[in-house]
Amino acid sequence: MTGLIVVLVLLIVGAYFLGHSMGRNQPGQRSEPTPERLREAWQEGYEAATAYLRRTGPQAQAPPTEQQSPAVSQEPAMPQPEASGPHQWPGYATPAQPANGNLTAAGQIYAQQRPAQAGNPLPPVARPVVPPKPVKVLTKRERELRNINITLYVAALMIVAAGALFLSFALPPVAKVVAFIILVAAFYAGGLITYAVKPSLRPAGAAFAGTGLALLPLSAIATYNTLDISGPVTWLVFSAIGTLAVGYATVKLKSRVLSWIAVLILVSTGMASAATMQRGVLNYMLILVVLSIVLMLLAVHSQRVKDSIFFQAILGTAQLLPIFVVVLSGLLIESLGSREFFWIFALLTAQLLLSMRLLGNLRLTRFFAARVTFMLMIWAGCSYLGFVGSTTALVLSYAFALQAVAVLAYSTAYQRRMGLARQFVSLERCVLWGLGLVSMSGAYFLADERHSFALSYVAAPLFALLCLFGIFRATRAETAVIAVLPLIALLDLQHHNWRPLAVFAVAIALMSVDHHRAQGIYRLLYGHVRWALLLIGAGVIGASIHELQDGASGTAAATATLITVLVMALALWAFGLRHQQLNGKGTAQAHALARAGATVLIAVGSLCYLRILAGKERYLQSPVEFIGLEAFTWFMITTVATTALVMITSLRVKGLPDMPVPAAQAIRAGEAVALLLFYMLSLEHQRWIFALVIGAAVMATFLLKLRRNNSREWKIIYATLAQVLFSSMVWWFAQGMDFDLHGRFALLLVSVSIPQLVRLARNIRKNQPLRKELRWIAIVLLIGIPLATAAYAQVAGGYDRGVILLAALCFAVHGIMAYWADIELEGVERQYYLFAPILSLILVIGVQGQQLADDTGWIRARWWSEEAAAILLLVMALAAMALEWKLRGNRRYSTAIGLAIFLPAVLAAAWQQQTWWAVVALALIASAMIMMVHTRRSAWYSAGASLLLAWAITRAVMKARDIGGSRWLESMDVAWAMIGTGVLLYLISMVHGRMKDPTPGYPAFTYRHEDPVGGASRIYFAAMLLALLLAGCIAHSYGTANWHIIGGSALIFGVALLCRYFELPPAAVPYAVDGLIFLASVLSLITYARVIDAPQFSSMMAYFTVVAVILVIWRNIRVHRSLAKIYLVAASVAGTMTLFASLIDSNVLTQVMGLVFFGCLIAWGLKLGDRLFIWWGAIAISLSVIWFLRELVFVWLVLIGLGLIIAAVYKLVKVDKAGPSAPEPQDSAPPVIQQGPPRLPWQQPMQPPAQQSDQWPPADPSEPDQH
Repeated sequence: MTGLIVVLVLLIVGAYFLGHSMGRNQPGQRSEPTPERLREAWQEGYEAATAYLRRTGPQAQAPPTEQQSPAVSQEPAMPQPEASGPHQWPGYATPAQPANGNLTAAGQIYAQQRPAQAGNPLPPVARPVVPPKPVKVLTKRERELRNINITLYVAALMIVAAGALFLSFALPPVAKVVAFIILVAAFYAGGLITYAVKPSLRPAGAAFAGTGLALLPLSAIATYNTLDISGPVTWLVFSAIGTLAVGYATVKLKSRVLSWIAVLILVSTGMASAATMQRGVLNYMLILVVLSIVLMLLAVHSQRVKDSIFFQAILGTAQLLPIFVVVLSGLLIESLGSREFFWIFALLTAQLLLSMRLLGNLRLTRFFAARVTFMLMIWAGCSYLGFVGSTTALVLSYAFALQAVAVLAYSTAYQRRMGLARQFVSLERCVLWGLGLVSMSGAYFLADERHSFALSYVAAPLFALLCLFGIFRATRAETAVIAVLPLIALLDLQHHNWRPLAVFAVAIALMSVDHHRAQGIYRLLYGHVRWALLLIGAGVIGASIHELQDGASGTAAATATLITVLVMALALWAFGLRHQQLNGKGTAQAHALARAGATVLIAVGSLCYLRILAGKERYLQSPVEFIGLEAFTWFMITTVATTALVMITSLRVKGLPDMPVPAAQAIRAGEAVALLLFYMLSLEHQRWIFALVIGAAVMATFLLKLRRNNSREWKIIYATLAQVLFSSMVWWFAQGMDFDLHGRFALLLVSVSIPQLVRLARNIRKNQPLRKELRWIAIVLLIGIPLATAAYAQVAGGYDRGVILLAALCFAVHGIMAYWADIELEGVERQYYLFAPILSLILVIGVQGQQLADDTGWIRARWWSEEAAAILLLVMALAAMALEWKLRGNRRYSTAIGLAIFLPAVLAAAWQQQTWWAVVALALIASAMIMMVHTRRSAWYSAGASLLLAWAITRAVMKARDIGGSRWLESMDVAWAMIGTGVLLYLISMVHGRMKDPTPGYPAFTYRHEDPVGGASRIYFAAMLLALLLAGCIAHSYGTANWHIIGGSALIFGVALLCRYFELPPAAVPYAVDGLIFLASVLSLITYARVIDAPQFSSMMAYFTVVAVILVIWRNIRVHRSLAKIYLVAASVAGTMTLFASLIDSNVLTQVMGLVFFGCLIAWGLKLGDRLFIWWGAIAISLSVIWFLRELVFVWLVLIGLGLIIAAVYKLVKVDKAGPSAPEPQDSAPPVIQQGPPRLPWQQPMQPPAQQSDQWPPADPSEPDQH
């Protein structure tokens, strides 16, 4: 830690002196311009002004004003002295203000050149000039004083660091505390004295005094930890000292920041006095609030306080203390009681109301804060009086509700006095009602059975009746309260199911009144709310009926509630159909359809629950009943009713084609989904005829929709749904007739495939193009048959040969028929139909070679063995390769042929991966890719061929090792395989013309190439290099013998040499030697580490330093200075790491090497004249020396700090003796031009009069008149 502090301080000091030296070396102000340059500049300005005035002509002139002279003065205007005004600051360069009424000699020249016009001549225009912003120009004295202040800051920082280190020394605690307090007093007194005596060092004096004040709390902590004084007394004493010290410093330094700190320390003194009295936490709170009230009265009613610098601090602190009391109360909430909270919140309420009365700002915020504290006072009072939780919550809910009613009743006066908008008042009322509802919920949660009865039949209805005033004023917040209150009353169901009925009755009555009085969209919305309340109330009635009949809770009660809700929803749906609510137009019809959709969702959920419950009844001893009927009976009744209502609704809806397309499609889709769900729910095994009845009704509905609908898309959808529904009914019928799973799936497969095959055959016979929907059906079946077969196997627990062969036959025939029928589909897309027969043939070959279960199906024995199946797959791949060569260049079948080549071979390789057939399959795939380079004219197949050859040779080597039983080079098998692969790829690349002239290039990033063979030869050669590199890396990394490691590194280096001569771009050839040197060094280091021993980190860094130095020497020989400098920087970084690592490793040799290197680096930097390396070497050596002398940190810091202070004082004495200096002109300030001899008229610069006073010097009275 000490060394880190030393390094940090030295870095700070070094950065300071470095910046100081860089600032001194900056180029100075530009020299004053010569008279020749000034004449040229004036002549250019004159020509530019003349061209501008000629170009603008009369448009640039303005009508004469009262301030302008009617004639041009013949006397040259004398510049007026600069008047002191608001734009003059000491130390700033301020431009002179122009005199618009006078003309200079240049103005006379312009007047002579312009011809006089008839009438009153127009004077030249004086353009307004915007004065530039004042720029601070520092004098030499100011810059020196700034540097002196910075030096004193740094010295103070070093002395503080020395003091911190001093406290960590092994000295007596009392001595350290006394020394620390003396240091604090010295900083405080020295800062104030410096501030008062030396005005130029006032920032430094303020910094010293602030440092002393900042160290005062640390002195208190040190005193408490050292001396035998209690904490409250220490707090009070040092708070009083701090109040006096900060107050005195505030007056002397006139700092507003210190005034705030003084007032806050006064607050701390008050809290310390409360702690000294030891009367509990309540004293803290009360003293703070009382202090807040006293400070506020002082800030408002005392003129002397208003005029002092403490005014803003006192006023702000008085307003912040209540917030602090609230936060402190939250932190100490466990130690405070209800009585304490009552007094705290009562005083806070009084304070906030007083501040609202006395202060004009933030009145609304204080008013709401007072209301919050008042509510908290009510809560604390209820708790202090011993009210139970439900009673307290009820009182709070009525308090919130009465506030909301009062805000509504006196809204006009409230808005006028508080300056609020109407929307804000409405939002406030909504918040109050929401808080009231939350409090009512809390009352229900906390109430027992005795109190809940009074809540549900007295308190909650009266709470709802408080909304009547808002209902008659047509407000929406009260309507929302009426809608939510019954939901809160549902919390009383935990005691009795009939308890919420009174609240529901009152809410439904009030909502009916509101619905009757509402108009427009709100009438519809209130109708929906009443509909929801009726459904929930029906559920409460059902639960009450069940409680009166049975009394048991659980599944039976939930079932009764669900049945009554569903019956009420269906009754309301039928009532709406009877009153023709769906035949309207516009918004009313949309809302009616939305309510019907919600009813369908409720019906679906309820039927799902009843269906699940009916399925569990067979395992229950006593089935669930409601009003004498079982759950499945209710399920059948409600399912039939819901299905009938959906069908009737779909037939009675008018204007569906006139609706927006998304809405109409959503209605049709919802209807279809609902009917399918009802059919799926009716699938009960013991009552399977009921599902057939529902399915027949649904299918009849789909067929009727198919005939009545004019949309082609929906005709297809309805036809598809009817087909799916019919197939599922066939499956369900077969299951009811006890068909086994294989037979049911075969029947389903045939029933789905034959109709589509008949449609395709009819298209082929009529030679008609395949319609779009038939094409999509064909595609869906080609995708669905394999997926369905796979799913069937998972469900059945295995495959049946007969079913698999039937599925493959249907799949293949369907693909062939679709390819034959779809004559309009041209190009390569049509061949995708041929995937089906290819996959079917592969499936037949594979299935007949597998050992499946032989206890089912009509084919119970396999036709050939697994090895024969693999041979057949390879024969199929060879046949596809022959077809590829025969049809080369024909893209119409390329994808299908590629699938027929690769898929059987890959399956054979994966199937027989432990035999030589896998090697044959991999070699076959590689041969096919080599052939495709020629047939498909794409060189990228050679990359895949290279990978597959490597894989095949590796498998062959492994297989040969297994057969021969020789395992002594097991870890090198892959390496030998990679070497063999490299040799084979080298031969292939040579055959393809790698070394021909000109050398072929790499293929472009396209599929087809003009010279695929040449591009493939480059890829083969690159793959050969990669294989050899991989072999070298494996041997070098995983080899067990020394010659493996050395040989692997030699092979890697050889690959690098081959890349240098055959693969490296010409632009990178000059840098190849650098890479080879670095690679050789890395390989040598790794070989040494593996063969002999791993070196230390410092040794490794020293090694890399030497390597970087070798690269520097090489690049200096090759005269590449920029790269040599980069290598030298890398060597410097490595050398720095060497020194750091040598400190950890304690390696003396590397330390010496690092110091020698940095010494050479300094010499080399002097030779090159590069300061970077000189400073780098000097800093590295200096830090190394400092590290070895790090025990003298405290003395160094003190000496450095005192030296800086002495230097600053000495410089200050010199500056005071030199006296004040004038500000130096900056580059952007206009130069001061001395008056020269008279010039000819064509040499005089011409500018508007408003700008001439800024540039012309004062005229000499002794100079003769030029005109």
